[in-house]
Amino acid sequence: MNRQLSFIYFLLITCFSIKAQEFNLPVINQYITDNPFLISASYAGIGDCWQIRGTGFEQWVSLDNGPSTQTLSVDGRIQDRTGVGAVLFNDSNGFTSQKGFQGSFAHHLTISEYSRQYLSFGISYKYTQFTIDSSEFNRPIAALNGDINTVDHNFDASVLYRLKTFFITVNAINLLEKPLEDFSVNEPGNLTNYYVYSGFTFDNVFKELQFEPSVLYRQFSSDQRSTLDTNFKVRKFFQDSYLWGGISVRSLVDQEFKPLSVSPMIGIKKAKFYFAYGYQANVNEVSGTDNSGSHLLSLGIDFGCKKSNCGCTY
Repeated sequence: MNRQLSFIYFLLITCFSIKAQEFNLPVINQYITDNPFLISASYAGIGDCWQIRGTGFEQWVSLDNGPSTQTLSVDGRIQDRTGVGAVLFNDSNGFTSQKGFQGSFAHHLTISEYSRQYLSFGISYKYTQFTIDSSEFNRPIAALNGDINTVDHNFDASVLYRLKTFFITVNAINLLEKPLEDFSVNEPGNLTNYYVYSGFTFDNVFKELQFEPSVLYRQFSSDQRSTLDTNFKVRKFFQDSYLWGGISVRSLVDQEFKPLSVSPMIGIKKAKFYFAYGYQANVNEVSGTDNSGSHLLSLGIDFGCKKSNCGCTY
């Protein structure tokens, strides 16, 4: 990539980041790697074990300073009906970056044990630091007026409903408006986004195969953008492990469901250890860019396993 193209790429990244910075824990495909806690605090504590998951996502790997995201999450149950969790995240894009911490609390209720209906509520506190590094700029940019380094304190809220193997979670992200003193007057102050994640698991199909179609809908209040992830996973179970494979297609809802990317993924859980890999191929207008696609890697371990006395956290 020559110097001229690099400068154009940098301008695109910087302008987009200044205008569209939303102080979000970046949502790519990490949640599909058996970690829905990353998009919904109401999942904290569901399951027999505490879970640690580390995920790295590198976009457009052949381009210098391409988008890069890392998350480290942990969640587990502290009582039969109560779970907690935390996420550290780092997201960089050219000369812009955001780093943050999210702490979550969830409580789980039983509507009907007989019909296996459960309701969960979650809330998260989130601290995010947003930075634009202008130290390597070839020329000053008046709009920046020096480096920008600002922080945001915010909250997310979520509710999760489960009926047997059906699930749906509704999430309100960034309930508070952001401070505008470090930004352009044209920068929207409303950061609230909405996520709806839903799916259904078909068990005992074709000899220990499990199928799970799901969708993730996201709407951004600041500019009314919306995206839709359409996902499909297949799991094959063994005595103390399972293999899974799947695919995720991300589309723009407000542009006639135009696909943005297609992501095949594979993973394995062996005893308490977890591994997953995904590849994302762009299929939109920038797909012709000289890049090697995007790569996702997830590693994890379970610990402190103990059966709950409440079906609401099975």
